[in-house]
Amino acid sequence: MSHAGTALGGQLVFRPGRALPTIASNRTALAQRLLRGRPAADAPQQLSRLYALCGRAHGLTARLAIDAAHGLRTRPTAHELNGFIVETAREHVRRIWMDWPRLITGQVPANLAAVLSECPLFRYGVGADKIPPALQGWLETHLLGEAAAPWLAQWDADPEHCMRQWTTRANTMPASLLAAVDADACALQAAGPTLLPHRQPDCLRTLANAMAADEEFGSLPSQAGMMCETGVWTRLAAQHDEAGPVANAWLRLGARIAELVRLSVPAATPGATPPLAIGAMTLGPGRALAWSEMARGLLIHLVRLAPAADSDMAQVADYRIVAPTEWNFHPRGIVARALADMPAPRSTVSRQHIGRQVAILAAAFDPCVDYRIEFEHA
Repeated sequence: MSHAGTALGGQLVFRPGRALPTIASNRTALAQRLLRGRPAADAPQQLSRLYALCGRAHGLTARLAIDAAHGLRTRPTAHELNGFIVETAREHVRRIWMDWPRLITGQVPANLAAVLSECPLFRYGVGADKIPPALQGWLETHLLGEAAAPWLAQWDADPEHCMRQWTTRANTMPASLLAAVDADACALQAAGPTLLPHRQPDCLRTLANAMAADEEFGSLPSQAGMMCETGVWTRLAAQHDEAGPVANAWLRLGARIAELVRLSVPAATPGATPPLAIGAMTLGPGRALAWSEMARGLLIHLVRLAPAADSDMAQVADYRIVAPTEWNFHPRGIVARALADMPAPRSTVSRQHIGRQVAILAAAFDPCVDYRIEFEHA
């Protein structure tokens, strides 16, 4: 049983019903090995190719990190930010229409190609620097089944009530899918400390120091000794000054829908705070940290530059990345704890049920690589 990914990116192993650690990973620090000693100017393009699934996020975060390490800018241009928002919306659409049905039901919608061909985000010639005006109408037809603004107001007022009412009345594929997994997804209760260091400069410096001091940090990250979670739901909660994220897998799926809808709605006022945070911090000569709130959660890049021996161009002395997958799928993190809370399977039927629960977790937390389930006596 697997989530679509590539062998290059590694694989996760889930061990439901067992004691922690319930997740194993063979993901490696590819960026560190690939970039060390290479020209710094080449890093953004190389990382975009290496992490093709999230290429724009990695490329832009790398450009900001390297520019900040040179003592230059720490913020994206308006064009870069808009392109990043477009790519995040596109990624949400891919996951909702391509991954959720396959993971949760084992089937791909018969009309998938036709529906996505109508999506303005995938039309040939659509500019990458702004959300197409037609996206909101497409989402109202194929996702919500109703007007976007009132739906968002209902979500902001009470996410659980909004989801409960919407999945009952809407006749769209995502609504029907979420209605079908309501009980199973709500039963997957999970909450942990939230990862929001980019909102506090001191926390960013502490995180940068931890990344620099420990070569294994990118695989086993923590913040103040805590295994944090990161995702759409953590940033939505922070925007509304809530104490913590939503508490179950069902609402986490709903949070992804809410962010996609929000990205399609024009800002109420010019110059409003961007819906996604992205930036960088210069840590010293030739050192910088950059971050971006991508579709899967918070992405962090740390770079250290050095003069090249045979040219005036700086080269990468060290490059480290912590991706959202490493936080959410930490061997003792939030998904691992949810797996540990599952009962040990006693029959083929119970294994099928647990497999469905694992698939719901994968849809909600979205690892960027393959996974397989390993039962104790498999």
